[in-house]
Amino acid sequence: MLYIKGMAKKATNIEIDRRIHKIYDLLLLGNSKTQIARYCAENYSVSLRQTEEYLSRARILQEQDAQLERPQWLTGAIARLADYERRASMENQLQTAIRAVEMQAKLLRFDMSA
Repeated sequence: MLYIKGMAKKATNIEIDRRIHKIYDLLLLGNSKTQIARYCAENYSVSLRQTEEYLSRARILQEQDAQLERPQWLTGAIARLADYERRASMENQLQTAIRAVEMQAKLLRFDMSA
């Protein structure tokens, strides 16, 4: 059997999607292009050209996230806090549940001085 060094099997669409989201996370952590290229070479055995394609697609995701309007973000944040409150209550972590309620009230600008 003849093996050509450096030739890897083609990634599936699911693998590519996971790679792009990992690069998205690396960008959020402040990694440079060089650091990301090294990560991709070590973990995915891809070329710099392929890494640049992944970077491009990860930056598109960043732009989409940045375009969220305040009401959309606020709705999501309140839903997450309500979920934290529910889970904390179920686990009898009352301080955590109370903190989640306080944060919801703060985001909604309710007066908590009563």
